[in-house]
Amino acid sequence: MRNTIVACALATASAAVPAFPLQFVATVETTAHLVDKSKPYPPWKKRIKLAYDYLNKRARADVLEGLDAGKNFTRRYDTKQDYVTTGGTFPSCQRSYLGERMPLPKIPEDAAKQSSGALIDDEPHDEYRVEVPELDRVRVWVSAATGRPRRLTNENWVDGRWVALMTYDLLDFEEVAPSEDAVALDAPWTHDTCDRHVGGWPYLHLFHHYLAV
Repeated sequence: MRNTIVACALATASAAVPAFPLQFVATVETTAHLVDKSKPYPPWKKRIKLAYDYLNKRARADVLEGLDAGKNFTRRYDTKQDYVTTGGTFPSCQRSYLGERMPLPKIPEDAAKQSSGALIDDEPHDEYRVEVPELDRVRVWVSAATGRPRRLTNENWVDGRWVALMTYDLLDFEEVAPSEDAVALDAPWTHDTCDRHVGGWPYLHLFHHYLAV
């Protein structure tokens, strides 16, 4: 019996973690569980239209809802340029030098596959976990059919139980190479017409720190 339990544990721990897609378009929806949903601010939900292309080292994130709504972040690691544009009554564009390397999207190799998954959108999904007992836990659900990432929740251990902090959902996922237009500046902005900004902007964490642009 003991040998069977050990064998099952080893099989679970050694299950290959699905590779994160390197080119795709999707809508990212984030939920901040500890924010008071009865109050208008700060917003508890955020929606981002994402065009992501690690192979060509470029990405664009358009914030549709939540904090920074109306801002578009265009990260061109290929040309070492970072742009932030804002529409509306007072449109603006800022640019900054982007010297960092584009982070590789990746679910940690030591994530342990769980014996049971979950139904999301009426489709089976496998669950992987990265856990520091009684401290921190990250739960990732990927499609059982395709291995594509679908949902991530990170939790903290508080007063003897796990408490959800953030959930990230990848919706309308298409594993395709984004077009040039999808990662370009909107007209009428060009590199030369954007104001120079010193210091750049922090990473956008769109699937915990497993996906950052």
